[in-house]
Amino acid sequence: MKMKFILKILISLSLAISLATGNLYADEPGTKPNLPDTQSLPPEEVAAPEEDPEDPKWKKAEIRVIGDRKDLKRIPGSATIIPKKFLEETRPTDNMEVLRRVPGANIRYQDPAGLTMNLGFRGVSSEVSRKVLILEDGLFTSLNPYGEPEMYYTPSIERMERIEVVKGSGSILFGPSTIGGVVNFITRRPPKDPTLNIQTVGGENAYFSQMVNYGGTFGNTGFDVNVLRKQGDGFRANQGYFVNEANLKTIHQLNDKHSITTKVGFHQQESQATYVGLTTGMFNNNPKDNPAQNDKRTIERYSFSVGHEWVISEKTKLITRLYSAYTERNWARQNYARNSRGSTIPSDTIATYDGEPYTSRNNDTIWMRGTNAHRDRTYKFAGIETKLQTELETGTIKHEIDLGTRYHVDMAKVQLLNGPTTPDFVVYPNGVGTSPAVLLQSQTSLANSGELRDDERRSAKAVSVYLQDRIRLTEKFSVIPGVRYESFTQTRSILRGRRDFDPNTFEYLGGTNPTAQLDKTGSTRNNIVLPGFGTTLDFAKNMTWFTGVHRGFSPPRYESAISPTAEDIALKPERSWNYETGVRGDITEYLSGQLVGFLLNFEDQIINSSAAGGNFGARPVNAGKSVHRGVETNMTFDFGQFWKLNYSIPLDIIYTRTEAKSNQYTYNLNAWVNGDSNPFSHIDTNGNRLPYVSRDIITLSLGITSRSTGFYARIEWQYFSKQFHDLENSKTVSWYDTAGSTASNRSVLNYVGIKSDVSGLDGEIPAYELLNANIGYKKDNWSVFLSGKNLQDRKYISSRLPEGIQPGPFRQINFGVTLQL
Repeated sequence: MKMKFILKILISLSLAISLATGNLYADEPGTKPNLPDTQSLPPEEVAAPEEDPEDPKWKKAEIRVIGDRKDLKRIPGSATIIPKKFLEETRPTDNMEVLRRVPGANIRYQDPAGLTMNLGFRGVSSEVSRKVLILEDGLFTSLNPYGEPEMYYTPSIERMERIEVVKGSGSILFGPSTIGGVVNFITRRPPKDPTLNIQTVGGENAYFSQMVNYGGTFGNTGFDVNVLRKQGDGFRANQGYFVNEANLKTIHQLNDKHSITTKVGFHQQESQATYVGLTTGMFNNNPKDNPAQNDKRTIERYSFSVGHEWVISEKTKLITRLYSAYTERNWARQNYARNSRGSTIPSDTIATYDGEPYTSRNNDTIWMRGTNAHRDRTYKFAGIETKLQTELETGTIKHEIDLGTRYHVDMAKVQLLNGPTTPDFVVYPNGVGTSPAVLLQSQTSLANSGELRDDERRSAKAVSVYLQDRIRLTEKFSVIPGVRYESFTQTRSILRGRRDFDPNTFEYLGGTNPTAQLDKTGSTRNNIVLPGFGTTLDFAKNMTWFTGVHRGFSPPRYESAISPTAEDIALKPERSWNYETGVRGDITEYLSGQLVGFLLNFEDQIINSSAAGGNFGARPVNAGKSVHRGVETNMTFDFGQFWKLNYSIPLDIIYTRTEAKSNQYTYNLNAWVNGDSNPFSHIDTNGNRLPYVSRDIITLSLGITSRSTGFYARIEWQYFSKQFHDLENSKTVSWYDTAGSTASNRSVLNYVGIKSDVSGLDGEIPAYELLNANIGYKKDNWSVFLSGKNLQDRKYISSRLPEGIQPGPFRQINFGVTLQL
């Protein structure tokens, strides 16, 4: 709580400094200082100036692939900008709705409003976005970047001016978790003139969102402040949520050489998010059902940063950033059980859910129990980074150099509290004493606290150094070598935990396993060198050919690196070699695009049988390998420009082909550790497709924008081919209970990749398609719009993780208005 208090003090001081040093009304009205582009550590190679609405080239496409823009030609790899214009015309309600349109992206939903981001690129795992570096104005957004990089907090899309995505060698300047790429959300800079913006949106499923934004420039100081309220019932039962946010950004120009940037933020969230998914019968009968009506997740986050930019000379500047964040993530989850062969209903069951009309089918019933557990966690991080940017010449060769270093600290407090074992009340149909098997009325609330079972302190310290030199051998051809060095230490202190844990099998003993005071501490250290090299060639006026290779890495999570007995498991960071080549640019004034081929060798993947990140399962090992090959392309043809009309009529074609396959013989680690030589315990996964990666993703979009009236409209079709849930690429059948009635038959079926689909836990993710549309009218200071997502109301499976079928968002139609004063 101490860091939370400090952050509150810093927020107050930032406000006071902004008012005290700004000379807010000293200059004449309309005077604009020379404010630098001082987003906190953005990917400068991807940073772009605001689009000029009068420049016709910005009307070619709403998602603008990098072409001839001067600041962006430096990237030796694929890069995509989602500009302000696209965000304004589509009015997304969550980040994944936008990012799944980026070539190479794969996403999945698991909560009512995309509050948890699951994003991966080019076949890399999308689970809680662990392998992608997510930034806001260049600052970390994950819980603990070097120990638990989960994206349970996600920056609200309503606040964003644009989004930048880098998947190539340009990501060598950033880390950690860059195997999948870098995503940088950019918020609004302080405007020149004082401006008040109000946006109100409402729609289906009780959705409501309102953001009030005010900012301006007074004398040498610019500021921008926004307040957001968002809420809804979700697209399934028992999925209510709300989000409150407040953010302040200031830029103060001290003189021609020095400027100060501050940013403070507050985020509050409450949602009925759950791990419990549906069975197949439940999904087929009512995909909007949700048995976990008592699950509740709360998040509270405070963030602060202050930056200093020193323009040393015309070609040299030094940028220094100090940043910190504090996050509380508490999650009460109701205990439950699934029926299986020979199982009986638990005595504390308070609600039963099954796939009517096929009741009591094996694996198709979920019993919600009268107890719960509280997973209370507190995360803190802080750091300082300094970056020198300079240009110099050696003879006739020009160099553009980025040299930087960062010191970063993570801290976490992790607790699990078990609620009381006796429910507060039960109501039986035939009076007191009736068997719980015929329990009729469910309990509507469970304990708000419980008995402490697990108590841990986790921390990480990291030092990073990086250097990149863009060597311009000619005006059109550049080579870009770079290197990054990461050194980090992770520590895990287990104060309390379950007593009976086997460090050899990595399993807890079943039955009653008492909690014990352990007071054990373990640490592990890793050092890694990450080289990168790229080239860019401007072979035509507005066309660039690029190549790149770089080393990506992701640190192991605390729970993987250090065992529950505080043993250093000696795991290496997960690493990859990423190769790509492609062309991008404006082919003609009405045709632009990008074509990229990529190859990714992913090695040292951490493999275990942990369920939903729990502390149990087989001993983690660096045993995973995979090869990812593919092609990404997106083209925009503007019929309006082609026919010289007073309309922009862009046709977007975005296609990704990803062949992400296992390159390993997978052992059943539990069986292997226990000496089981049965061949059915081991599965050859070489050549199998990786889970949750669509081989083919297609987006077709046709829009129309009037150059004179402010009218715009767009229709979009998206297709996602089937995915597998597991590395075995299991096929599923509904007759498992008959064919697999014996243990030997079940082993044979499992070995050949056939599993039951009844539980919803296993099986393919069928292909699905979505139809979206937007229409609106925009004048100088106001606009109205109507947006529709999944207009056909497709009922589709987005994921079988963490624990059963999680449907994707159903139809959502919103109406909104904006006003600028």
